[in-house]
Amino acid sequence: MSSVHLCGLSKKFGDQAVLGNLDLTVESGTYLVLLGPSGCGKTTTLRVMSGLEVPDAGQVMMNGRDVTKVPPRKRDVSMVFQNDGLYPHLNVEQTIRLALRGRCHPSDKEARFCDAVSLTGVGEILTRSPGQLSGGELRRAAIATAIAKRTSIRLLDEPLSALDIPVREQLQADILRWHAEVSGTTIHVTHDGSEAMRMADQIAVMDRGRIIQTGTPEAVYDQPHSMAVAKAIGTPTMNWLQGEVVGGVLLIDQPDVTANGGLRVDSANGDVMIGVRPSAFEVGDLVEDVIQTPGVDLRALLQDCRLVEGALEVTLSANNQILKAVFDRSVQRFLPSVGGVFPLHVPVANVHLFSCLTEQRLKLHGVG
Repeated sequence: MSSVHLCGLSKKFGDQAVLGNLDLTVESGTYLVLLGPSGCGKTTTLRVMSGLEVPDAGQVMMNGRDVTKVPPRKRDVSMVFQNDGLYPHLNVEQTIRLALRGRCHPSDKEARFCDAVSLTGVGEILTRSPGQLSGGELRRAAIATAIAKRTSIRLLDEPLSALDIPVREQLQADILRWHAEVSGTTIHVTHDGSEAMRMADQIAVMDRGRIIQTGTPEAVYDQPHSMAVAKAIGTPTMNWLQGEVVGGVLLIDQPDVTANGGLRVDSANGDVMIGVRPSAFEVGDLVEDVIQTPGVDLRALLQDCRLVEGALEVTLSANNQILKAVFDRSVQRFLPSVGGVFPLHVPVANVHLFSCLTEQRLKLHGVG
């Protein structure tokens, strides 16, 4: 068992509130990614879990046990720091062996050491000190130290940041293999929504010291509960259009953007923000009977088109607002020249609607 439950955590540093009544439950065996912008409290949350910080209020429960005031070494937790946390005067082998001191029977130490070296591929750098290692090697050494401890709860603080793409992709695969092969729960902090989508069983989105949505990567991406969640995930980021609800109907009063099909909204009258993922656009000319199809239609001007990793990333403007769209390469033959009109359609199922007042998601129906 390796469950984690954070209940009502609050933490201040001086007059600055970093965590505010934070609640989070992580089931045993889960790979959870804690996602949010810089300064939202992600690292502080990890440090409270590890015991390096004591909350001002609330409880930290691990495996059903209250460990809020238990010192770090007496918790069944290991942590990989963003700055790697290696001792500058020790080589990699010495660091890993030091991590095992007092954690297991002497007869088990060699097996743990060998397993950690094998899982992370650090055999060739065991005699090097941190100053002699690349960024990727530093992360591998830090992860090897965590693996050797064989804790049931592993905390990773931005383990893939500032690494070259090939190194980052290999480490992603290695970390997931470690999680799959060594029983335990992994909690991984990042501000990168794409990284969260690739790594997580569950994503917990954090904003201003609180968890604002938890769910599978698919659920968080497809059904964001708030504008903050919608902005946290997705590359390129979500496009935004303005509208209003009048008499329970979505209206868009812009020359080149219209809502059609009688889009009904379960909301009082008021201003709304319409979110559209770049991948949600369809080419208007390819949609049969587009005027009768519920959704949002645009007459956008083509600004730029780039081939990025096999997909077309298209920059458009509508009513002097810049939009980003992503298409399959087959769409290229339908693109106008730069400055030309490109008709687009967004089906109602792919329209995300949020109240400007509360920034919370609104329910939208196509009835026409």
